Amino acid sequence: MTVQTTVESKTSPAAGNKKPPVASARGAVALTVGLVVSLLAGTAQALQSRVNGELGHAVSDPYGAALVSFSSAFLIILVVTIVTPAGRRGASRIPAAVKSGEVPWWYLTAGVLGGFMIVTQAMTTVVLGLSVYILGLVFGKSVGSLIVDRFGVGPGGVKYLTSYRVVGTAIIIVAALVAMAPRFAATDLAASLPLLILFATLSVLAGLGNAIMTAWNAGIGAKAGTPITPTLTNFAAGTLALIVTVLIARGISDPGPWVWPGQWWLYAGGILGIIHVAASSVLPKHFGVLETSLGMVAGMLISALVLDLIVPTPNTIVTPVTIIGTLVTLLGLVVVTLPWKPRPQG
Repeated sequence: MTVQTTVESKTSPAAGNKKPPVASARGAVALTVGLVVSLLAGTAQALQSRVNGELGHAVSDPYGAALVSFSSAFLIILVVTIVTPAGRRGASRIPAAVKSGEVPWWYLTAGVLGGFMIVTQAMTTVVLGLSVYILGLVFGKSVGSLIVDRFGVGPGGVKYLTSYRVVGTAIIIVAALVAMAPRFAATDLAASLPLLILFATLSVLAGLGNAIMTAWNAGIGAKAGTPITPTLTNFAAGTLALIVTVLIARGISDPGPWVWPGQWWLYAGGILGIIHVAASSVLPKHFGVLETSLGMVAGMLISALVLDLIVPTPNTIVTPVTIIGTLVTLLGLVVVTLPWKPRPQG
């Protein structure tokens, strides 16, 4: 792989060194484990999207649904922080790191971007269908992750725009647009096309924000030495932002008292969010933001498509084009992730 990481710089071809077999084997195992974890985290994010979307529709308040998801996650991870030595140790390191500038203060606002993503989930999944929403998210995550890696925002440092990274990301973007086509071509929804475009744009912006959030949380995690701390700061900031959002929204338009549904699984969004945030706080240091994000993308796409096929929402549209778009997106992931050998110099 031509991506310049700390490990690769020590064993680069230019230095005339070859990786020992044991080191290569360990690297392959680490890559496999990282991809599996990112796939599982992506699956959790897809499930979270469906759960939050259903909860927002049930209570007719996407902001309230997002607040429930974030606040429950915050309370869970707060308890974990208090009762575990790693949690307490990691939390104690951040104030001094922020004061010294080792961790920029705005990294602590990453949860605001996560809150925006959760609100977007609750607003758009019922309208667009989970697969199409996730594919919009893919578009934003792909572009955002490429930019974040290029400017070295994550703890893994700068990842240069090599041809396979650009081509793989372009494949994913084109595939996402292709898979969205059936939704926009639906004749029975032509009258609401501007609304559909608005929701699709929001899903893309949510993906862009998610890429930035991943890099910022990874920066906190690298300094804290544990994924517990960035998960805590993420949900703390997001919960505070959503409380303000809910108060403003309900002050402008009073929708009446919340009526919460009785299905227990509609309140599992917080736990699923913890899985996603914790994984995204650790993996970028070792694999880069782009590889981490696109590994999660694969898990999201597969899970979203399965959910839309098995338990579709009323406005879900899944056609062969949607399935082909999903498969081609996975091809783009392969192009980005595989350790392609660099071309010989000269």
